[in-house]
Formats: sequence, C-alpha cells, structure tokens
Amino acid sequence: MSLRDSKHPRHRHSARSGSSKREDHGKPKGRHGKPQGHRPKPQVHSPKLHPAPAPAVQPPKSNLERIFGTHSVRAVLLTRPKAVRRMLIAGDDEDYHRELVDLAREKQVEIEFIGWPEFLKLGAFTRDEKHQGVFVLAEPRRQYGESDFALLEDASVVIALDQVSNPQNFATIVRTAAFFGADGIMILRNRSVEVSSEVVRYAVGGVEFVKIFRVVNLSQSLDALREMGFAVVGLDERGERTLAQTPFGRKVVLVIGAEGEGLRQKTKSYCDELVRIPGGRSGVESLNAGVATAVALAEI
Repeated sequence: MSLRDSKHPRHRHSARSGSSKREDHGKPKGRHGKPQGHRPKPQVHSPKLHPAPAPAVQPPKSNLERIFGTHSVRAVLLTRPKAVRRMLIAGDDEDYHRELVDLAREKQVEIEFIGWPEFLKLGAFTRDEKHQGVFVLAEPRRQYGESDFALLEDASVVIALDQVSNPQNFATIVRTAAFFGADGIMILRNRSVEVSSEVVRYAVGGVEFVKIFRVVNLSQSLDALREMGFAVVGLDERGERTLAQTPFGRKVVLVIGAEGEGLRQKTKSYCDELVRIPGGRSGVESLNAGVATAVALAEI
C-alpha cells in the first residue's frame, strides 16, 4: 500500500477486504498502539559552496614556435628573420631592448609593444621561464635526417650522440657546438633526447646555429659519413690516446656516449679510434656528456 493510500480513506475502501489489517501488520506503532503515519524526513541544509574560479584563459593553440629571452630572440633574428610571424615586447620602453629593436627593424620584423598582462597571457609562461620581457612566434626550425647528409659535404666537425637523453646536457652540447663552430649534431630518432622547448631555452640561442640531424640508425649514419671522408672518433675513458695525443684530420665525427653508460659496445666498433680526456680520480672518474663535449671541441 502506498503512502498516498494510507493518507486518503477513499483509496483504502477500494482495496480488498482485510487488506488494511495485513498492511498494518509490521508497521511501527505510536504511543496509543495505532499505526504510526509517515513522518517527513528532517531537511539537511548543506553548506553553501562558492563557485570555483574560472580557469585561466590560455592562448589559442598554434603550430608556431614560441621563443623567448633576449639571446634566443636575437639568434632567431640573425639566422631566420623571415620565419618570425610575431615579435612581442612587454611595455613601451624601446631603450631597454635597444639592440633587439634595432636588429628587428634592420631585418624588417615588425614589433608589437603590449602591456604586461597581455604579454604574460599570450606567452603563457611558467614561473621558471625567464622571458626577459620579449618573445617571438616563429615557424618551426627545420630538422634534418639521413637524406640531408649532402649538406655536410663541406663540413669539418660533426657531433654524434649515442642515446644522450638528458635535456640540459643536450642543450649544453648544442650551445658548445654553436660556440666552437661545429657544423652539425646527430641524434637518434628513438631512445634519445628531443629538441624540446626546454632544450631551446637552456641552449640560449644555440639551436639556431647548428643543424640537427635525427637518424634512425647511428651505426649506418657513421658509415655514411665515413664514406664522405670523415674520421669517426669516439670519446671513451678507456681510449689508448688522449685528445692532445691524437692528430685530427680536416673532417671529424666526434661520437659522445650517454650519461653514465658512455658509448655502447656496438657504437665503439664503428669508430676508427677511441680517445680519452686525461684526468679523473677515485670517485670522479668521468665528466658528463655536456662538459666532455666542450673539452673535446676545444682540443679539436
């Protein structure tokens, strides 16, 4: 019997004879032994909830690359100004960014001076990104592969990285390669570091000056460069000769191993010679990939 039936007698009269007794059986009794009617449940008042703040507005997604910081932006303007689609500077103080402003105008790149709130919104910067009040949106830089090795025909120094995976080490290698004038860097397409925004940031403009080749097979790539006249030299702490004792020819591929593991045994077998950096002591037997590359390039 429904609650509605218990409250309205006319509905009880339409029920079969004796049904009311059966339905009263088992119901909780009141103080005078009569069936206790339905009591409304007490209302529970929930505390008032304040609406969550609206999420921060994100800039629209784009295929353009965001490059920020004085040195990195300057490198883009020097190497590929036509790739720049927008250049934005926070505030209106041209003198603070005088060198960049003059360079941008020389390269015919239009500058947008905008307020800080809009600048931070468009840049979507994290707390640890040191933008220095300037960034550009540019077409992504070209990445190269094995089919582009002809571009290295007249090259002198190429760096080959064997499964280097640490972004900061890779950025140091890129920056060092740019400083010493290396012509290219080879990295593996798989099981290797990416040319990420983090790498671009830590390289401080270095990625704009060195061609980066992503290859599928490092051993085959070393053979291909050897056929182009390059000597393949691996950097290994067990090398028989030091860097200073090694005569380097005009065309050299310097092979650098991963952090901790060094060169793989297969990679060593594809090197013409293994050389070492002198030094080290118990507990400090080796250098990380970035520092080792700097020492080797300075010697070469």
